[in-house]
Amino acid sequence: MTSRRRRNGRLERGAAAVEMALVMPLLIAMIIGIIDFSRIFNAELQLSQAAREGVRLASLRLDPTSTDIDAVKARAVLAAPNPAFGPALTTGGVNVLQTCPAKPTADQVAVVKVSYVFQGIFWMNGSALTQRAVMRCSG
Repeated sequence: MTSRRRRNGRLERGAAAVEMALVMPLLIAMIIGIIDFSRIFNAELQLSQAAREGVRLASLRLDPTSTDIDAVKARAVLAAPNPAFGPALTTGGVNVLQTCPAKPTADQVAVVKVSYVFQGIFWMNGSALTQRAVMRCSG
């Protein structure tokens, strides 16, 4: 028969199935790991962009009132519409740490921090991802 090969008097009919059963879990774990890593990378890029957009608005000599802070948060949320291909960033994940005064000096900066909870498929499930952006006050 052509489907069976004899080698030293033994049949090697199921060797490929056994090898596949041993290797397949490793290949699936690698593929899921690659997918999770790409999702984490996407989330980090979107959070970085959100922090930059928020700090750009915060550096424009805003009054530290709630409406201006809300505008900075809304701008940051719009810059990260779908981090890690999961739920959208919310304004609760954006913290405006420092805004610029009406008459800034040369060494004053605005600071915005963006946080997001990553939900992984295989690993890093529930991990907090954060990005922080700093920009000199325009004046």
